[in-house]
Amino acid sequence: MSIHVSIDHLHLDPLGVTGTRLRGLVLRAFPWLTDRAEAPARLALIPVGFLPVTLIAATAFGVAGLRELALLVLLPSLLALTVVLLCRPRWSPMALRALAAGVVATALYDVFRGSFVVLGSMQDPIPHIGAALNLDPAWLFGYLWRYLGNGGGMAIAFVALGLRGVRVGIAYGLFVCSGLLFVLVFAPHGQEMLFPLSATTVVMAVGGHVIYGATLGWLAANVLERPV
Repeated sequence: MSIHVSIDHLHLDPLGVTGTRLRGLVLRAFPWLTDRAEAPARLALIPVGFLPVTLIAATAFGVAGLRELALLVLLPSLLALTVVLLCRPRWSPMALRALAAGVVATALYDVFRGSFVVLGSMQDPIPHIGAALNLDPAWLFGYLWRYLGNGGGMAIAFVALGLRGVRVGIAYGLFVCSGLLFVLVFAPHGQEMLFPLSATTVVMAVGGHVIYGATLGWLAANVLERPV
């Protein structure tokens, strides 16, 4: 006796209901993923934008020295991104405007952070970045990394993600801050490379990232323009 099982009427969904719904949510949040003209540039800008802060975290966890990571990872990534932008030239002006917005947002963050340094509540940790790069003067190269790498890079990622608005910016800033706090708590060299973890520095970090995110979100919504 043979049994014939027909599957003609079965609905096969390889992603499943959950996967399909998740895909729908992602595409509603990031509709540009379906745009073949925009997606390549955005997908290149986003990881490179996060790379400078990621390399600091990697250094704090003892993966490698920051100078080595900058030469072996950051520099080739920037060269690859340059090639992508040459192929998608309409994104180059937007990336530069996003970088400028990140510099402005970081400057306002530093006004808040600087008050803690002036009052003696904490030392300025930024020269530690320059020292890790083995470049002199350490404070200059530390601040260049902070403004063009950390602040500017995360602003480029923010804009490339298609995010804008003060509330979204604040959420983004808090997301970035959560990564910083994770490094400070768990990385063997986190507090040595950045700053000691205390109630005061937590207030500084959270407040500073809220300022950064709110500023970035406002600039993205009111000043920056989408590429056309």
